[in-house]
Amino acid sequence: MDEPVSKTSPSNEEVHLLDYLIILAKHSRMIIFTSIALTVLFYLYLFIQPNKYTSITRLLPPQQNKTLSAQLLDIMAGGPSPGGISGSTGSGLGGMAAGLLGLKSPSDLYVAMLGCDTVSDCIIDRFKLRKLYKGKYIEDVQKTLRKNAKISVGRKDGVINIEVTDKERQRAAAMANAFVEELEKLLKRLSVTEAEDRLAFLEKERTQAAQNLTKAEEALRTFAEQKGVVQLDTQTRGTLEYIARLRAEIDAKEVQIQVLRQQATPSNYDVIRLETELKGLKDKLRTSEAQWDQVCAGDVCLPSSKVPALGLEYIRLYREAKFQEGLYQLFTKMAEIARLDMVKDVTVIQVLDRAKPPERRSNKRVIPTLLVGFIAFIMMIAVAFGRERWQKDKITEEDSNRIALIITYLKPWRDYARKLLLIIKRK
Repeated sequence: MDEPVSKTSPSNEEVHLLDYLIILAKHSRMIIFTSIALTVLFYLYLFIQPNKYTSITRLLPPQQNKTLSAQLLDIMAGGPSPGGISGSTGSGLGGMAAGLLGLKSPSDLYVAMLGCDTVSDCIIDRFKLRKLYKGKYIEDVQKTLRKNAKISVGRKDGVINIEVTDKERQRAAAMANAFVEELEKLLKRLSVTEAEDRLAFLEKERTQAAQNLTKAEEALRTFAEQKGVVQLDTQTRGTLEYIARLRAEIDAKEVQIQVLRQQATPSNYDVIRLETELKGLKDKLRTSEAQWDQVCAGDVCLPSSKVPALGLEYIRLYREAKFQEGLYQLFTKMAEIARLDMVKDVTVIQVLDRAKPPERRSNKRVIPTLLVGFIAFIMMIAVAFGRERWQKDKITEEDSNRIALIITYLKPWRDYARKLLLIIKRK
């Protein structure tokens, strides 16, 4: 015989919406009064906090003008004129660095420079922020400075924004403008370093060219004294000068490639372009030497019917002397221009809006207070439901014993914490 199955009414298992409203009504005073109290306390906390002011400096991405020696290299390579603006693949410091680092825009490069430790340390020393921010270590002071100084780039216009927040109006504006000044100093120092490296390389090449020129002139003088001076006709002299000029251009291209390779990768656009032009000049030189029936004298081949047998050696020495003379003059000019680059200010920073002492404080009070009040209201509702649940669940005597045992085990840790607090207070 089947036993009857007891059925529970669905109305007893479901929780009605009115039950939630009853709980809220029951704890309504706690929810509302506590939320209001927390909101007022938080507003009073914000009210007693010192006012903060934010000053903003806006500037265009600094335009790095090409140095004079870089302009000369570009003219020799068939690049833009000296009056042109350096692009992302130009010889200018900003454009070349942006291209090598793969940055999206030149503005990103200068934002990174503004946020580097070199600029930060200068700002810290200039305004004595270590004492103001009360930082024991320089890393802590730098972290606080980066928190108070926000540097960003506009998404649409690419303008660099420097926002500095401080408790004093005047200091906020002064620090924002100081970032621009320190950026100018850093760019100038990098430009001078680049010019010094280029000058050292060119001086080395010029010294070597001077030694080679001296040897070539001495060899030509010795030959002329021993064999007598050989007069060259106009066509022969023109051919020699043309070939010597081609060789000088080839050597200049090789020097320019070495200079760029010190700062660029082999896949750089300028390096590839110069290597292509160098190959074209070498082909042109080979074509010029192979035009006529050839009798070769050293590296140069000339028609045998137009050059006496004794003049072949003289032609070779004359051509070598002219080549070394042109190369020496080229390196001398480039070295002098590199010296001018060391004293020339090539950095141009255009400031759109210079920072001024703000009149209105930047720290908000109403919106954060309303947000805290809303969060407190939600939390009090959760507390109300939690208390109601706690009251329904009865704690057995066994659970009470377990809780007491946990408290007993945690008592030594509480004593340790008290002793530690006493030691800290004494210090």
